[in-house]
Amino acid sequence: MRGNLHVRFGGRLFVASSLFFLRITNGAGNRPNLLNTILLLSSGVCHKCEISDLIGSFCMASTLPFSNPRINPLYRIGPHNIDILSLLVGSLLGDGSMEKSVNGSRFVYYQAKVNGEYLLWLHSFISKLGYAHPEIPQIYSRPLVKSDEIRYYYRFRTFTFSSFDWIYESFYPNGTRKVVPKYIDSYLTPLALAVWMMDDGTSFKNKGFKFCTNGFTLKEIQYLALVLKNKYNLESSIYKTGIINQYSIYIPKSSFKELIKIVGPHFHPTMYYKISNFDPLVPNL
Repeated sequence: MRGNLHVRFGGRLFVASSLFFLRITNGAGNRPNLLNTILLLSSGVCHKCEISDLIGSFCMASTLPFSNPRINPLYRIGPHNIDILSLLVGSLLGDGSMEKSVNGSRFVYYQAKVNGEYLLWLHSFISKLGYAHPEIPQIYSRPLVKSDEIRYYYRFRTFTFSSFDWIYESFYPNGTRKVVPKYIDSYLTPLALAVWMMDDGTSFKNKGFKFCTNGFTLKEIQYLALVLKNKYNLESSIYKTGIINQYSIYIPKSSFKELIKIVGPHFHPTMYYKISNFDPLVPNL
């Protein structure tokens, strides 16, 4: 996996997934503008210049392709803001998934109709940042197995980015089962934590909160619990679910109160019921 660099630009934190640099001039003499001296790219190609070796090269273009749907995914570049990465990575701990093609990778989101408002919020967040088509996701239907009932659900996909490949390769190293990458502590921000909880969490009245981590191995779950402790000082316990080799993370009441303070500002209103155990805290969200 390629290394990632973090850089602050204009007060915002961005992440680049490769070590390619591009020096661009500000049009005055050949003296580089300080803010534009280094662009961190997620691919080694400048679409406008059509060059692949960017190190030490100069480009007069002031803009580069990022989220234009007409751009070939191979030429979609970063850097990606930490907010979008937080949401994407947090969703992969929950219900989110990824698809890989020869040109790059994309995220897939699916929610039952009952959680439609939450999925539409996810879509709005992602599309407004240029990562998905702005059209509102459609409702789909399919018959349930061994039942006459029909299930209705929302689904949408992000654009395909070659600069998402490092995320796919770390979460799906074998191309099938989703795993917990070692860098998860860097991206488990309060926003990522909130998305994970809204996707795959449940609370118990006047008690604590459970992360449904059934799809991960015990070793991966132990690592997630360690990250919660080291990063947010949250106590937790790991319990068997009753199904062989499946476990969940339980946050006790004492730490759940602190957890609510951390994630509350990022919760969608339709998901407040998951953190409403302690009534005095909920109105302040």
